[in-house]
Amino acid sequence: MIDKSTKTLTRAAILLAVALVFQFVKMGQLVTGSGINAVLIVAAQICGLPWAAAIGAITPFMSVVLGVNPPALIPVVPFIVAGNILYVVVYSILKTKGKIIGVGLAALLKFGLLYSAVNYFVAVKPPIKVALSFPQLFTALMGGAVALIIIKVLDRTQKTEE
Repeated sequence: MIDKSTKTLTRAAILLAVALVFQFVKMGQLVTGSGINAVLIVAAQICGLPWAAAIGAITPFMSVVLGVNPPALIPVVPFIVAGNILYVVVYSILKTKGKIIGVGLAALLKFGLLYSAVNYFVAVKPPIKVALSFPQLFTALMGGAVALIIIKVLDRTQKTEE
């Protein structure tokens, strides 16, 4: 029998791998961003906040280190990490009040942080400013919606196995 901590670690590792695959596939910001945001919410739900935060911290660094995103994004990486962590923290806190509310507010706050970062704190070129503005709200909402569907399916699958 596999203990709970091993099962959680395995799930988190698989979700991190899925997030990295989204980065490598390079299907554009809509698909990649939504996919990674979905992974973050699923991780928060099934692995817990610490693992989801770890995935949210690792993925922005890996995207630059592995050449998925350009070096011009380096000054914004700490804000992307903070945005990802804020996203999973807010969802984790609010999910008991309603998962949809959790995703919605988490997406809004992540967007607000990234929008503020590129418009008030870090000087970046216009394409990066655009990419880290309103598209972030959309990908966070879209990823959260996909995650909620996945979570519902996982819950149903788990209930039928019991």
